[in-house]
Amino acid sequence: MTRTVLVSIAALGFSATAFASTTFTATLATPLSKAEKVVAAKVLWSCDGTTCTADLSRKSVNISTCKKVVKKIGKVVEFSNTNGALSEADLATCNSVAK
Repeated sequence: MTRTVLVSIAALGFSATAFASTTFTATLATPLSKAEKVVAAKVLWSCDGTTCTADLSRKSVNISTCKKVVKKIGKVVEFSNTNGALSEADLATCNSVAK
């Protein structure tokens, strides 16, 4: 009985980790005139000045997500999270679709 309970608790812990979100940051090339909330890449981004942040259910940064963001908020000089950031070349590709 105790073993079953422990296994169940461990399984719940692992499944919660799988659904954890990662905070992404988009640093804008041009500051916004006022704080804004923007929906991009199917999540709500909070923007203030040159910084926009959102919690996404993925771990790695990619050009596809970056493109969805810059279409809504404009060019970025950095797109990152705690796991990494886009390279200069990837940022150029991302910014090619900016509004």
